[in-house]
Amino acid sequence: MEISRERFLDESRLYHLTIGLRSRTTAAHSLLTALTPDEREQVNAAIVNALDQIENIVRSHLLPPK
Repeated sequence: MEISRERFLDESRLYHLTIGLRSRTTAAHSLLTALTPDEREQVNAAIVNALDQIENIVRSHLLPPK
């Protein structure tokens, strides 16, 4: 199972990032599958927060659009 979020860092669509959580074992798959809708939303929010933080770190390295 995988829960992921993605975004483009600029309008050119050159900088496309994805961050996600992927189960690698049957037990981990069962754990993620058993999440309630509210818990899944909490996981989604945590992933979006992490993506926000990563974007803040890498944004200064974006090349200006041509």
